[in-house]
Amino acid sequence: MVVKYKKNLFLYVLLSAVLGALAGALVWLLLRIMNLGIDLVWHTIPEYVGNNVVYTIGVCLLGGLLIGLWQKKFGIYPQELEEVMHELRSTGSYPYSRIPMLSVAALLPLIFGGCLGPEAGLTGIIVGLCCWVGDKLKYKGREIREMAEAGMAATLGVIFASPFVGIAFNYESEEAKESDEELTEKEKATLKNLKKLVYIMAVAGGLGAMYLLGTIFGGGSGIPRFGRDVDIAVDDWKWFLAVFAAGLIAGIIYAVVNKITLMIGNKLINHRVISCMLAGLCLAIIGLAFPWTMFSGEHQMGELMVVWQDESAVDLILTTLMKLVLVNLCINLGWKGGSIFPIIFSGVSLGYAMAMIIGIEPVFAVAVAAATLCGYIMRKPVMVIGVLLLCFPVTVIIPLSAAAYLGSLIPSITKEH
Repeated sequence: MVVKYKKNLFLYVLLSAVLGALAGALVWLLLRIMNLGIDLVWHTIPEYVGNNVVYTIGVCLLGGLLIGLWQKKFGIYPQELEEVMHELRSTGSYPYSRIPMLSVAALLPLIFGGCLGPEAGLTGIIVGLCCWVGDKLKYKGREIREMAEAGMAATLGVIFASPFVGIAFNYESEEAKESDEELTEKEKATLKNLKKLVYIMAVAGGLGAMYLLGTIFGGGSGIPRFGRDVDIAVDDWKWFLAVFAAGLIAGIIYAVVNKITLMIGNKLINHRVISCMLAGLCLAIIGLAFPWTMFSGEHQMGELMVVWQDESAVDLILTTLMKLVLVNLCINLGWKGGSIFPIIFSGVSLGYAMAMIIGIEPVFAVAVAAATLCGYIMRKPVMVIGVLLLCFPVTVIIPLSAAAYLGSLIPSITKEH
């Protein structure tokens, strides 16, 4: 198989770039539809009817009803990233007949204000697209898997506007490591280098397409960036463990809430409409009390960077905890989507609160808190660093990386789902 890759290297590289570009274009289109839907539901219509308590509750309940009915008809989708990869690796493909259904399933929770990111739904769609292309080209087995993983890498790279995220996700995935066990050490090394090239070309194609379409038509994604370098003082480092501990406690709370809400969701697994409407009601109630908790968080993070000093430390801590609660309620009660953006926002909010309480450099506190929280929950420190470095200045790379790795090493108190 490795020899076959070498002989067809040019074809694989070219096809990866083309697939990456297609993935980038499709991600751009779906994100564009998502943003138009959010603008319609949460800005345009409220201009005529008023955005009050009744409207918010009504919209969230309507969203829960639509999501529940869709899941009752088509199944509980979209799947999370690891679930998509597991199905791809265990079956050798991912059903591309699901693409239209997955597109609607991915967009509904996002448009109706779900505390979710778009990565879970979009990666399933792109993986299905890659498998369709592979079938048309008569590819089989590992060839389709590698093509689909390249598409996944491109999708994550485009969503987070980072060329390293998708590559890091595949590199740190347990599924990817297990799939190569039948190869010799020499073949593993060769295949690893070939994969890197294929993934890089896919991500380059995806980012290129996203940039081109964004330049022409507008739109885009990615996390806002802290626009200044910071000088980290010794006094800041003295408080590293305190900020790390705060991020770790938040991560443990997330894990506990995840376990509780997962148990509730499993009891309601056969009652999709009730479960999804309950999630919608929780979304509305928590969102009305803590407005920062609705939606994925990447856009709100840019706003928080500007106004965080106008908030109190208590409000920021409560916002952190409520957003961690809400993302679990959404996912485990039926509003399926990604958790990465909400988790990052929670870490940023907590970091600002710690900066207020302790009086240290805010960017340092935010970087450590966000990296700790993401490292503990996601268990993929390389991916965490790849995402957050697009947000933070390079001067905080040492505390950020240390927090991400240390957080990922702390044993989880609950089983991951």
